[in-house]
Amino acid sequence: MLGQLKKYPPWVILMGIISFLFGCGNESAYYKKKGKWHYDGVVMDSQHELVNFTPIDDYFAKDARYAYYRGTPIFNGNDASDSASFQVLSKYYAKDKSMVFFCDTERDSKEYWSIKRIVIKKIRDADPASFRMMSDGYLARDKSHLFRQDKVVPVQDIDSFVLLDHFFAKDKLRGYYRENEIAGSDGLSFTPLDAHYAKDRTKIYYVDGFAIGGSLKGVSYGNFKVVEQGYAIDGIKAYYHGDVISKEDAASLQYLAMGYAKTSRQVFYYGKLIKAADAPSFAMLERFDGKVDATDKNGQYSAGAPVKASP
Repeated sequence: MLGQLKKYPPWVILMGIISFLFGCGNESAYYKKKGKWHYDGVVMDSQHELVNFTPIDDYFAKDARYAYYRGTPIFNGNDASDSASFQVLSKYYAKDKSMVFFCDTERDSKEYWSIKRIVIKKIRDADPASFRMMSDGYLARDKSHLFRQDKVVPVQDIDSFVLLDHFFAKDKLRGYYRENEIAGSDGLSFTPLDAHYAKDRTKIYYVDGFAIGGSLKGVSYGNFKVVEQGYAIDGIKAYYHGDVISKEDAASLQYLAMGYAKTSRQVFYYGKLIKAADAPSFAMLERFDGKVDATDKNGQYSAGAPVKASP
């Protein structure tokens, strides 16, 4: 990678970085200058064909025949969008009387993220009449399917499928995390507890990022309580990210800050026991100085490790 970068002048690399960092927001609207339609500073092609051209928003527009996305005509092979029936659904989705389109941009690492390319796809199997958005992002549905971008996402029952907090969802049969089915879950009783934990009528589930950790084994279901930042208790055991970290006075677990938590007897840093720490006197500094973030009667700590005193 570094060897490839050396082939390019520094200004090219710098422009690629700037484009990546600052070129991902909303584009400028369509505008007409000197009798020609522009998009994002670029003259649109086929000016003589732009009859009754009308911008819809910062992304979509249409003329007497076609619809456009970021200045590009919306085609899919031999299929062309129908201007008369064209509807914008979100910044990514649009439809006409016979097709549904997913529109976005992408960058390629091989081009050092410097070139933004237009992506327009016809969504196969989508029913235009019933197609609608599920969220402000990439999720949508029709009468038969759930979609993420232009792909069908399998769910047990689309009619009862609803989005919940913290990327969870459910239908009448199953719970889901980031549109992935949580095996064995009961959809009717499925409820998120926070960004890491959810429950149904008999089980507690843990998730982390894009991974589903499954149900917690041996948990005291009726006593389970989320603390903060991945920490939880069930009255007997303390948990971090779904794993048991302590059985010593677990009910007293409290979250401090910056990954630290403690019980009456033990101190943890992102779930890892700090053996040298004195729990009763352990406390966070009011101001983090970049070197020390916590103290107890025995000394100071940084990122969960004891800090040696300066000579």
